[in-house]
Amino acid sequence: MQDFFNNLLQPAVLVFLIPLAGIGLGGLSMWFKHQERIEKIRQGIDPDARSRD
Repeated sequence: MQDFFNNLLQPAVLVFLIPLAGIGLGGLSMWFKHQERIEKIRQGIDPDARSRD
């Protein structure tokens, strides 16, 4: 198990893992925003309406 983590910390591996982690977090963020939009629609709220401040 120790060898596995040592291999992950090698620069040749990190050069691929860091962008993949960023893409994964971006996708997760988009999914949460989509879920919030769907929930607003289910509650009868127009998700595209601008709020009046």
